[in-house]
Amino acid sequence: MKRKIITAISIICIILAFVGTGIVVHFNNRIVKNPVGTIGNTAGNLYNGGLFCEDDGYVYFSNPYDSYALYRMRPDESEMEKLIETETGSINAAGKYFYFYQKGSGSGEGFGYMISTTGVYRAEKENPGKIECLDRVLCETIALADNSIYYNTAKQSEGVSLKKIDIDGENAEVLLNYKVTPACVNNSALYFNNTVDNAHLMQLPLGSQNAVDILMEDVYMPVVDGTIVYYIDIHNDYALVSYDMSTGAKTVLTNERTDTYNVSDLYIYYQTAGDTPQFKRISKDGAFSEIIADGAYCNINTTSEYVYFQKYGAERPVYKTPVNGIVSVSTFDAAKLTGF
Repeated sequence: MKRKIITAISIICIILAFVGTGIVVHFNNRIVKNPVGTIGNTAGNLYNGGLFCEDDGYVYFSNPYDSYALYRMRPDESEMEKLIETETGSINAAGKYFYFYQKGSGSGEGFGYMISTTGVYRAEKENPGKIECLDRVLCETIALADNSIYYNTAKQSEGVSLKKIDIDGENAEVLLNYKVTPACVNNSALYFNNTVDNAHLMQLPLGSQNAVDILMEDVYMPVVDGTIVYYIDIHNDYALVSYDMSTGAKTVLTNERTDTYNVSDLYIYYQTAGDTPQFKRISKDGAFSEIIADGAYCNINTTSEYVYFQKYGAERPVYKTPVNGIVSVSTFDAAKLTGF
């Protein structure tokens, strides 16, 4: 009798141990959700490659001095740390994780090899070795909104489309069957220019498959900030403008032909085209502007401390200037010292 009791107790203990282990594994593997309203990166950064992303006291960035491997640092460029070895871009971050588009593995040859490693990935901030591919696909831009990733794809089986997948890798679906750049998220919606019928501003409520035309202006690279839309005006020689959707007031900020731009708290940083191109900044009301550097620049990314940019056609050096202070251009030497 005593032996039967001991055996029964042992079996119960084993069952409890398995159940306990299962519970621990479940909670360790459970994807922590984000609050409603979460946005993974700014529209301006994502339009410019998403090479920098600031969240929770850190700046995550793709390092051109180290084959665009993914690094982390403080906004003042201290505590530099390498997180991901492979070439990355379109970085997003929120909550427990960061997300990125992996362009390749850093080695190997041939298109077949690249397609096997390129895709949308999620990694843990405190354990970046814990990484998961959410979708193995070729794309340009990904955007985290709430608990889903929105991204454009070019799969042979699906053609060009806008897709959505939950951050746990579930519920993948095609939302729109045409080219969309999913960079701008605001007011619980995705904003983009129509690439099928015209260049009007479109709005796609998060989780919806019904995009609607909300502004009959021909826009490029729209950035929505509350009721204000900044964009490049296609039919006004690519002038940089703002439009107040609550009043209908349209303001031409500069008539200079604009190639690319990014919006910070106080300024709009933009690159002009033409025979004498310049990298400049202008106040958000258009009242004040100044030259930052002569020449053609690209990949304009902002953080709370700096604006980072590269000369067109040259990956290095990476330049920077204070985002809100007096213009003072220097090179991103902290990243350069980490390169191999």
